Amino acid sequence: MLFSQNSQLILRYKKIFKYKKIFFSGNIQDHLPVYLPSIKTGIHITVKNIFFHEVIKNYKKIYLYENLIVSKKNIKNYNALIYYWPKNKLEAKFQLYNLLSCFSINDEIFIVGNNSSGVKNAIKILKKWVILKKLENAKHSILFSGIIKNNTTFVLKNYFKTHTWENLFIKTLPGVFGYKKIDTGSKLLACSINKQVNGEILDIGCGSGFLSACILNKSPNSFLTMIDNKISAIISSQSTLSTNNFKGKILFSNTYSNINNKFDLIISNPPFHNDLKIDFYVIKDIITNSIKYLKIGGELRFVVNNFFNCKFILKNTFNKYNIIEKTNFYTVYQSFLR
Repeated sequence: MLFSQNSQLILRYKKIFKYKKIFFSGNIQDHLPVYLPSIKTGIHITVKNIFFHEVIKNYKKIYLYENLIVSKKNIKNYNALIYYWPKNKLEAKFQLYNLLSCFSINDEIFIVGNNSSGVKNAIKILKKWVILKKLENAKHSILFSGIIKNNTTFVLKNYFKTHTWENLFIKTLPGVFGYKKIDTGSKLLACSINKQVNGEILDIGCGSGFLSACILNKSPNSFLTMIDNKISAIISSQSTLSTNNFKGKILFSNTYSNINNKFDLIISNPPFHNDLKIDFYVIKDIITNSIKYLKIGGELRFVVNNFFNCKFILKNTFNKYNIIEKTNFYTVYQSFLR
């Protein structure tokens, strides 16, 4: 079994975890939670993971918690937290404050993260509630441990941020793309739609719901399906639609994994990072498989950073494509299914 550098560091201390009731949370990148010996294991995920759903059926002492935030009821039977630090510091604060508001005084906490992820910020962020000490620094990762000395409070509504754009209110949570500000690429893509769009539209990686809100503002009679694999994005998009009195269908899906029908328009500002690494898999997947989910005459329109050249993939998939907007940093591509 191949484990990440962070998990390999945790494995060095597997003997001390064997007699603990462990609750895993954060940026879990592999399946260590299933295989690490313990009295009892809880796995909290905020991104859809089919593996955990399937595997835990065969393990009586492993429990899955698939939600944005956890409650004291979820955690009451655990006495140790193993938290995988994400690349986004604001997302880490959001998740850890929620977790610390639920764990009990004197419970243990272990935080592991890649050196380049900003995990060292955990010491300062948590100093009011936990005194963290470095257990080990190896394999480009750091493992901290500590005892919870004080509880914090957590109120979900306090973490929503609201952006405004052309009289629209965009609601978003930490960890969702565009949390600090509306992304420039998303704005460019939204501005490229300068007339009414009719029919069925699929927004892949909807995030805060910004693109869908822009379309519904100009084309209130269109039918929007919005998909993402992060619970925080689903909740943000739901809040954006509700705040602006829009309606749309919002689904969990890894690109097209939960899509069964065809559309007149597929639109996306796809991610090009997988954790801390650049990864163009999602962009390639969106392009190459779009022809299965477009109606004849249907359009694929997306924006990407200029350092990724989509021309070869688009030619192989559609034969023809158009560049309809371009800046020094971003390009908006368009292709039709003929």
